[in-house]
Amino acid sequence: MNTSDTARRLGVNAAFLKDIKDDNQHLKQLLDRIDPLIKHPTVACNHWSEISALLDELRDQLAFHFSLEEAYGYFDSALDTDPLRSAEAEHLRAAHPKLFARIRDLADRAGETAPDAETKVAAVVSDYRTFFRSFADHEEAELRLILSTLDDDIGVGD
Repeated sequence: MNTSDTARRLGVNAAFLKDIKDDNQHLKQLLDRIDPLIKHPTVACNHWSEISALLDELRDQLAFHFSLEEAYGYFDSALDTDPLRSAEAEHLRAAHPKLFARIRDLADRAGETAPDAETKVAAVVSDYRTFFRSFADHEEAELRLILSTLDDDIGVGD
């Protein structure tokens, strides 16, 4: 094996896998707890303090989630030799602060919104749904990038 093949190897350590698995489970649990509470405006108003607390928790979890992805650089070594993937990875990393700012602002707005202010509750819920779609699209793009890199690194159909 020549050195260029070695440089393309994807390195993932066990500690990272455990951390990211735990993070993803907690993130999914939070999102699953929020979802039924925002499906109907009356339910959202009746559970507004819980929703607000969950959005605060989600904000904190996303700070951890993004820092894990950036600290471990889990696809850096595999992208060093592929300019297109490197550009995509940088684009995805650049989205982290923007996504975090959006959830931070949503959590702040939820905390400042009275549960009986139905119009404001509806606006926060609508903005959360928009945020969630953006976040889900972002996570899907990261997963596609990682899987594509793994496919090329270890091969498929061999």
